[in-house]
Amino acid sequence: MVGPSMTDADRRRFLRYTQVGFALLIGVSMGLVTMYGGAELLTVLGIFVGGTAAGGALAWYIIPESIAETPYESFDRGPKPGAKMKQRRQENDGSGQRASEDDGRLSQNRD
Repeated sequence: MVGPSMTDADRRRFLRYTQVGFALLIGVSMGLVTMYGGAELLTVLGIFVGGTAAGGALAWYIIPESIAETPYESFDRGPKPGAKMKQRRQENDGSGQRASEDDGRLSQNRD
C-alpha cells in the first residue's frame, strides 16, 4: 500500500506559503491601486501594509490551519469500488440456485 506523498510538515509549510502569498497578493493589489490613483509614496506604503494585514486576516479565515492537521486518510469517502457488489454476493450465496428455480417457474407458466 502506498502512503501519503506529503508529510505533515510539508503540508503545513505549503499551507503557510499559501496564506502568506494570499496576504501579499491582497496587499500588493491595494498598494498598486493606491499608487495608480496618484497617492503619495507614504500613503501607498501604509495602504500596502494595511492591505497585507487585511489579506492575512482573510487568508487565516478562508484557508484554516486545520486543513494541514487533517490527513487525507481520515476522511470517510464511502465504500471502495466493488464493495457493495462483494457484499451482495456474500449475502446471496445461493443466488444461482434461486435464479434457476425462477427460470423453472417461468418455463412452466409458458407451457
